[in-house]
Amino acid sequence: AGRTELPESLKALFRPVTMVVPDLQKIAENMLFSEGFDDSKSLAKKMVVLYKLSKEQLSKQCHYDFGLRSMKTVLVMAGDLKRQYSKIPEELVLMRILRDANMP
Repeated sequence: AGRTELPESLKALFRPVTMVVPDLQKIAENMLFSEGFDDSKSLAKKMVVLYKLSKEQLSKQCHYDFGLRSMKTVLVMAGDLKRQYSKIPEELVLMRILRDANMP
């Protein structure tokens, strides 16, 4: 739709680039660990599953964002809350932040 092939002389000036989808679980696990969470592996898996299901099953409206950017924001907020309330269990910290960050 509106795309045309580049001429061969112009194609020769460009190099092919390979892109991969980022591994959200590894990113979440490392961020949680760096924020001070001890059980970062299982919490990251739960969070990535939640974001994946939300992206697939909830409305596709543009103001919903369940991508890497919003996940990173939630992880940083979770680290702030964990440092603020160190006595609260880690699972509860993450659940509270997910609720607060994703509720309108």
